[in-house]
Amino acid sequence: MAINGYTVSGTSFIYVGTGIGGALQLLGYTEGGTDQNVKENKREIMTDLFGDMTPQDFQDMGAIARVVCPFIAIDRTVMASIQLRGDQQVTGELNTPGLVLGVSGWSFPLAISSEADLPWYFPAALTLNEETRLATKANPMKLEFFCWPFVSYTATTGKGVPLWTRVIP
Repeated sequence: MAINGYTVSGTSFIYVGTGIGGALQLLGYTEGGTDQNVKENKREIMTDLFGDMTPQDFQDMGAIARVVCPFIAIDRTVMASIQLRGDQQVTGELNTPGLVLGVSGWSFPLAISSEADLPWYFPAALTLNEETRLATKANPMKLEFFCWPFVSYTATTGKGVPLWTRVIP
C-alpha cells in the first residue's frame, strides 16, 4: 500500500518487451520487491570564484537507472530471450566486441508492477549482471538491468526522452 511518504511494494512482477512486436512477457517475480537506483548525472562547473574544490554551478547531463531483481520464480524461455541479445549464437557466448546494442535493436522495455504501488516502466533496458548460487536449497537469482533514455544517433536533442514512467503502455 502506498501512503504519503511510505511505499510497501511487496511482490514485484517483472516483464520484458521481448515478445512478438515487442509485447511484454512475464519474466518472473520477486518476493520482496526490486532495488531501483535512478542516478541523475550532474556535472560540476568549476570556476575561479570558489577555487578548484567547490563548483559554482552544475550542468544536467541526463539520468540512468539500475534495477536489481532478486527473482524467486523465473520463466526460463523468457530469460533466454534476454540472454541472447546481440549477435551471439548460444547463451554464454560473447557478442562481437564493440557491437552497439541500442541502435541495433537489442535493448528492450522493462516493466515492474506490484499490487500495492504504481508500476515502473523503462523503455530501454539491457541486462548488466546475473548472479546465481548453486546450492541444495532454493535461492533467488539476481538480475541487474541497466536502463537509459535511448535516442537514435540522428536525434538532435535528448529533451523530453523518458528514462522511466509510472504507466505501463
